[in-house]
Amino acid sequence: MSSPGLFDAFRSNGAPTYYDSNKTPFMADILESGLIYAFVIVAFSFFIILPGIRGKERIFVLIRVTVTLFIGGVIMLTNFGYEWEVAEAKNVRTKYKAGSAGEITADIAVYMGLRGINVTLKASDGGKPYFNETINYNEHFDWRWEQGRLGFGIFAGRFNQEFRAAQFRGTPLPIIWIAEYFTFDGEGIRWGRHYRQAGWYAHIMMWLALPLWVLTIVLFFILLKYGAYFLMMTGGVMVIANILWATIRNVNELVIPFSAEHKLEFHFGPSFYLNLITGLLCIILGVVIWVLDLRFPELVTNFFGVDPLQDDSFVQGGSIETVENKNGIEMQGVENGHTAPARGSSRPSRQAAAAEDDDDDDDEIYEPPVFEPPPAPKATKFEKRKSRGLTQRLQKPRRRPPPPVPGNQADDDDPDDLYSNTRQFSGVFDNNIPSSSTNPDQVHINMGYRH
Repeated sequence: MSSPGLFDAFRSNGAPTYYDSNKTPFMADILESGLIYAFVIVAFSFFIILPGIRGKERIFVLIRVTVTLFIGGVIMLTNFGYEWEVAEAKNVRTKYKAGSAGEITADIAVYMGLRGINVTLKASDGGKPYFNETINYNEHFDWRWEQGRLGFGIFAGRFNQEFRAAQFRGTPLPIIWIAEYFTFDGEGIRWGRHYRQAGWYAHIMMWLALPLWVLTIVLFFILLKYGAYFLMMTGGVMVIANILWATIRNVNELVIPFSAEHKLEFHFGPSFYLNLITGLLCIILGVVIWVLDLRFPELVTNFFGVDPLQDDSFVQGGSIETVENKNGIEMQGVENGHTAPARGSSRPSRQAAAAEDDDDDDDEIYEPPVFEPPPAPKATKFEKRKSRGLTQRLQKPRRRPPPPVPGNQADDDDPDDLYSNTRQFSGVFDNNIPSSSTNPDQVHINMGYRH
């Protein structure tokens, strides 16, 4: 056997190094902590640029960013949080391990979420006088995916399989007793099934609220009215999640007794009330923004930093608009440089009011539309090169000018020019007709027509 060396520390009989397990209590939810940290980092990034904004806009941006990120953070935290229902019992005298007569005094709590439950067990005296160990447990049981069959086999639900695995691991008896209540599925006692269905439908609503929140942020930069609509929809969906959880979770209230004095009675937790209050707040804010957009549009647009004319249902300059005249007849016209009000608009702008004062004369409606000739197509490089050829330059002086257009269209005000073509052809016809002929039939024969 070799002498002790540098790599023989903590080894026995040449086996690999053995390290004792370092058991630490589960003090916080890592996923919830990560979500809070992510939203705090985003908010801090926006707050850093606030000193670069001047005037009242700095306060407006602070309020908008804070409220927006708070709503998004609540949606994500309540969706993944395990505090929709809470039950606690202090100083409970209970057994600790199977096959042992020793008892402990511990604090027991159950935290229920949309996807499962967390059960905590912490001894008041640490458990060392009885079992010489620190008793501080937190076990998680998940009920996601399908309900599964009865029993604890491979076709059972996820919760039942995790319950049976906890039994094999030797989980403390108080935690096993609590989890067992959610494995019953018959004779009207189906707490696990009802809580699973309530969490399933509630978390679908929470996932629906997330894209509605994103669309609300986008629409507040485009159309304030529709942004208010989507904000109300976001709050309504969050409230619906609370309603679904409260109505489907169970028919019989779940009470887990440990003794006559100590019972675990479930009640709604912080996640439930936080989601409910935030949903109602979103509905109220949406209604307030919608009313202010109708009554005080300039005030709302200044707060959100958007164009006050972007929410008007008007056509700005040079577009075809269908309008209705005083006689009730719909007509299409071209408004050049004016603002034509659209049908059904509820808020005329100052440009529209000025245009209506100038268009008091009804004769303008019956004026013929003016059509502008289409722009000439641009010549390609090949055509430009071809026009500069030698043959084209030599033949250019030999070209004859185009014949004049009959009638001078430039002088439309002269009524005599309207009959210039008629006078040209009348001279030709007059030379072919004898001066002594007054018979109209003879005139038609000379013009080449058959009578």
